[in-house]
Amino acid sequence: MTSSAEDRPRLAITAGRGRPLHSVPPQATPGQVTGLRAEAQIAALGVGAWPAYGTAAWLSLEPTDPRCYAATLEAAELWRRMDADPDLSDAEWYAAVFGDARRVASQLAAATNRIRRMREIHEERAKPRPARQLKATPGWPPIAIPGQPGRYLVHGQETTA
Repeated sequence: MTSSAEDRPRLAITAGRGRPLHSVPPQATPGQVTGLRAEAQIAALGVGAWPAYGTAAWLSLEPTDPRCYAATLEAAELWRRMDADPDLSDAEWYAAVFGDARRVASQLAAATNRIRRMREIHEERAKPRPARQLKATPGWPPIAIPGQPGRYLVHGQETTA
């Protein structure tokens, strides 16, 4: 996908409206504050133009180039704006998206508490267990008897090992 600076949406900074964010308007919603913060960060970088995020021009920028960060920040803010439902206030949107998050979190915490802890598992594994009784299986090769080099357990010739 090719993109030029003219045919893609831009943040307000490119229109000359960006400024450092020193205070937030009292009536601003959390989403608007996020947008203002993105514009203020780009204004603080002091860049006026940057390639679109994900393009070859953007990939060729050095990671320390402020235009790289500006493009990334712009893409994140535009994605946030696209994902936001314009018919819902921020509070209603959060309630719609994360409405039962507390219930799910409490269920997850309860389930996590039921899982044995790693220390309990290690302690259980450290307890001595009875030795496994060796038994040869028909059709399988002989079993070497531990601690008795050269002795094997063969099916049909089992004795107590």
